[in-house]
Amino acid sequence: MATLIKKNESVSLPLFKNGVTLDWFAITFPSDVSAKLGATAAGVRSPVVAALEAVQARVSIEVVGTLVSSGTKLVIAVAALGGAYPTDNYDGSAGTETMASYLQALVQAAGNLQSVNLASATVAAYTPGSAA
Repeated sequence: MATLIKKNESVSLPLFKNGVTLDWFAITFPSDVSAKLGATAAGVRSPVVAALEAVQARVSIEVVGTLVSSGTKLVIAVAALGGAYPTDNYDGSAGTETMASYLQALVQAAGNLQSVNLASATVAAYTPGSAA
């Protein structure tokens, strides 16, 4: 019987998902978004939902953490078949960028929702177990 060996798979306790490698990112919002997880009465979308949808349009989100750092930081893990995403030409323009830089551009393009301007949000690579 054939065996598939994933040379880049590793266990990161206490967080592990069997089957795919998880690539971790921290989305940092410009202000506290803990009270902005749903649409407002006026029907304005959540900036958190908009950021997650922007990321989900490119990669598969597998884990969403809780908001930390006074409600400004959200750690997520995305499926990365075969190991962490390398530097590549994700946006199709000249040059290359990291996956974090590409996801940041997608989140920043999501707009200004509930007085949270996502144009100043950041996305950075994250190491599980490090300080949030």
